[in-house]
Amino acid sequence: MTAASLIENHRASATLVGLLEGNGRFVAGEPRFKRDITAAREAAPNQHPSAAVFTCIDSRVTAESVFDCDFGQLLVVRTAGHVPDRAAVGSLEFAAAELGISLVVVLGHERCGAIGAALSAVESDTHDPRSDYLVEQLWQPASQALSEIESEPDAASHAMRLQVRRTVADLDRRSSLEGVLVVGAVYDLDTGAVSLVEQN
Repeated sequence: MTAASLIENHRASATLVGLLEGNGRFVAGEPRFKRDITAAREAAPNQHPSAAVFTCIDSRVTAESVFDCDFGQLLVVRTAGHVPDRAAVGSLEFAAAELGISLVVVLGHERCGAIGAALSAVESDTHDPRSDYLVEQLWQPASQALSEIESEPDAASHAMRLQVRRTVADLDRRSSLEGVLVVGAVYDLDTGAVSLVEQN
């Protein structure tokens, strides 16, 4: 590992610690940032995000609130079930190349509708990839979860974590994101807490 990559890794790790501390403030109901019009105007001239969060489109998962970040601090990319399609990956590549981010957090969440749809399709064996792109993309983690865990909602939670790990592995393999720390995490809709997901 080169000196430059060691520095980047240290910066990314420090950024991750800061995000988790922000989540602690969010859970405690003690946010540091109001994200009001004054803050928006101050950030307007330019942006210097320290991290990107790749998460689901779910309206209950708002990364800036979850990590208690202000305008300009986070770059957020969303697809249903955080499926890493070309536009999402291209956005993350842009963030790394042009904005210098050193950390990507892949953030899944419990009770994900896209994961639920994929599980239902696998269980009923009703699947037409020509008409349902998301089910096609989430078929593998849904199928694996159902083969490993029979009961709901445990299978849904397991499938979501499998998809987080799968997305992290996909991004980690890309040379365009070399030097960027990619980590998986899960957001608990009920408690507001974020926990890291280990890669197997």
